[in-house]
Amino acid sequence: MSLKESYNKLTSLIEETLLIGTIQNILNWDFETYMPPKGVEQRAKQFAYLAKVAHEKTTDPIIGNLLKTIMEHPEYRTLTDIEKRNLYLIKREYDKETRVPSELVAEIAAQSAKTIQVWKEAKKEKNYLLYKPELNKILALTKKRAHYINPNLEPFDVLLDEFEPGMTSDIITKLFNELKAGLIPLIEKCITSSNQPDISLLKRNCPIEIQKRLSTSIASIVNYDLERGSIDETEHPFTTGYYDDVRITTHYYENDFVDSFYSVMHEAGHALYEQNLNRDFLYTSVGNYCSLGIHESQSRFIENILGRSPEFWEYYLPIFKKITGEIFSDVKTHSLVHALNRVIPSKIRVTADEVTYCLHIIIRFEIERDLLTGKISVDELPSVWNRKYKDYLGVDIEDNTEGVMQDTHWAGGAFGYFPTYALGNIYNAQMLNAMLKDLSNFKELIKTGQLSPIINWMIEKVHKPANMYDPPELMKRITGEEINPKYFIQYLEKKYSKIYGF
Repeated sequence: MSLKESYNKLTSLIEETLLIGTIQNILNWDFETYMPPKGVEQRAKQFAYLAKVAHEKTTDPIIGNLLKTIMEHPEYRTLTDIEKRNLYLIKREYDKETRVPSELVAEIAAQSAKTIQVWKEAKKEKNYLLYKPELNKILALTKKRAHYINPNLEPFDVLLDEFEPGMTSDIITKLFNELKAGLIPLIEKCITSSNQPDISLLKRNCPIEIQKRLSTSIASIVNYDLERGSIDETEHPFTTGYYDDVRITTHYYENDFVDSFYSVMHEAGHALYEQNLNRDFLYTSVGNYCSLGIHESQSRFIENILGRSPEFWEYYLPIFKKITGEIFSDVKTHSLVHALNRVIPSKIRVTADEVTYCLHIIIRFEIERDLLTGKISVDELPSVWNRKYKDYLGVDIEDNTEGVMQDTHWAGGAFGYFPTYALGNIYNAQMLNAMLKDLSNFKELIKTGQLSPIINWMIEKVHKPANMYDPPELMKRITGEEINPKYFIQYLEKKYSKIYGF
């Protein structure tokens, strides 16, 4: 078999596993949106079966043999950089997954579905004791899997590397310490400023049907293609899909239009990344996204850097008023922008303001790191969580629904995921610094609603490279330097000093 024939056979096998992944995505979307409540046990079996099949295909010895044949072939050097990257990614995944028994993969998939369902019930009932046994099970299974992958590393570092290749808890700690050093004094300046916003205007009753029209309007403005996507409702907003079927979800509250408005902007940012990956890479390993941190940089760029900017609302407020009618007819741009960018230490991550948000992530990072090393137990989670929220953000947690049970990530076994959210802020501010060198009329483009040049810059620099590079290399190619949190601090200081007048 020639080198080319071996390579083509390998990539055709990988395409099968990727197709299974797209099926899993749609089943998960249905699980979180329209699936009947009594379908949980059946769906758990479906998840387990597909996870097992995908794992078996990923770890098929034929893949290992083909990788060995290709990489030892005398003409290996004639392969393109894209083909070599593809092989590297396939081998990285193969080496990892062959260490994990397929039975464990299926068990984790089934337990994840069960834990998420119990989390929903426990959250509704404000009953951590109901959730705790299932959380203990998924934690134990996740640690077991991490040990199989690399018994010589701390479980947290093994899991973190899956979401953000090349990152370690030591690197994250250094980056987050720099963030804290810049954020804490900035938060203090904002909350002690005499120029505080009137946030009551954000709580005006806005019917859900109107909010749905706002969602469609936002999608159009940021170039989210609804012919290849949809906007649905769920408990916890998320994005799922691949290239031509990328779906987002949101949650509507009549007395809080901001919640759905910005969750749609956030998820649309994720969806744009998936819809604009390089079509030449479709159904290949290199055709996936780079990392969850890079993914988050795209969502928070759309949500915050664009969507909460004064320039965006100079353009969008007339459209907003037309859709909402009399509800916000008296609102001025300055007052609305100030309210939307209010800095108030809060209990809930997903509704946290742009300045305090990273402290929510740092709390979660520290907790899950200590949970996985055994320094704290699942029994202690509520008390540890509540204490950190008091120490870091000065807020009192009244019940576990607004505390340790507010997120779905740990229920699904996604330990090591949370740091990627703060990394997204670091990345997108550094990208913005590079973008401004190419688009000197950046603010004018936003003011006039011409977002396409901005989004196209992201498509060319971030989306189209897909998974050709790990995050540190991609960031260096985009910005010309190593990952640096100073740009996020500088961005916040410049923006909020103007808004709060200090």
